[in-house]
Amino acid sequence: MPLELPENPRTARRAAISRWVSLALIAIMILLIAYLGYAGYAGSGQVVEPPNPSTDCRTPASAFGWPYEAINYDIATDAALDAFTDRTACPKQGAPAGEELTASDGKRIAGWYIPAVVGAPGTGATIVVAHGYGGNKSEMLEWAEILHRDYNVVLFDFRNHGQSADAPTTLGVRERQDLRAVLDWLEATKGPSGVAVLGVSMGGSVAVNVAAGDLRVDALILDSTHATIANAVQARLEAQGYPLSLPAAWSILMGGLVRTGEDISSVDPVQAIERYRDRPVLLLFGGRDDKIGRGAPADLQAAAEEGGSAPRVQICDDAEHAQLIEACPDEYRDWVLAFLAHALP
Repeated sequence: MPLELPENPRTARRAAISRWVSLALIAIMILLIAYLGYAGYAGSGQVVEPPNPSTDCRTPASAFGWPYEAINYDIATDAALDAFTDRTACPKQGAPAGEELTASDGKRIAGWYIPAVVGAPGTGATIVVAHGYGGNKSEMLEWAEILHRDYNVVLFDFRNHGQSADAPTTLGVRERQDLRAVLDWLEATKGPSGVAVLGVSMGGSVAVNVAAGDLRVDALILDSTHATIANAVQARLEAQGYPLSLPAAWSILMGGLVRTGEDISSVDPVQAIERYRDRPVLLLFGGRDDKIGRGAPADLQAAAEEGGSAPRVQICDDAEHAQLIEACPDEYRDWVLAFLAHALP
């Protein structure tokens, strides 16, 4: 009868440890996949549908007493907004956009044309102002206040914002069609001698992507604009304390692709600004901006220079994201007007 040796206790312990380690790794992988899946699902849902859209419904007349032209809706319907006590917290926006101004995919876009106080009406230099994610044209009246003495100003709502048509937000991909439609309308109805586009945050991303291929844009101002959307999403996740911010950011972009069929990273401003070539560009950043990624200012400046431009760069040290006009009002006015005086003489 053969002699059976007793099992080595060390071998049994190693086998048990190996099993537990394998189970732990499997559990970690399951949790990681579940977390990234949830991040992609929930985060992309907020991308395509801003959770806190602006409730501002002020008009140029109600805010500053300016005359203005309604673009693609009946201006008489704005009178109904006077019933709201607080025009920055309106229960609804103005009348839906009509059919006069539509993007190439048929989405209706609403806006305002504000003539300059000084200068040639219509044919004078005109600044198109593009709002950020979740904003609307009413929120951009503070920017118009700086500009409208010397320049005609166009404010408009991107799709899925303000009075424009409902549609998934794509952080700049489809919104390019909206800005192009506004430029088409401006060219056809006013024929301005020069055009600059001022874009804030998402509006800056749209502006540089359109301007890169549209020579009707003579000058560009990017305020609080990210270099890449992945870094911007990562920065926002980090600011909110979410772990694994970079893979979570890519999960959100993948979720956006699934929801909309659009690769949101395809309109990264750092790529577009190089194609903008040697036209004038002003880059404005907040020193406390934690929503665009730490390397965005340097990356955009380097890419612009690589394309042949000589960008002006200004930083408001105390400003958070898209808050430069509030944190540095005098400097902001001087930066913008000095740049435009040079770019649109």
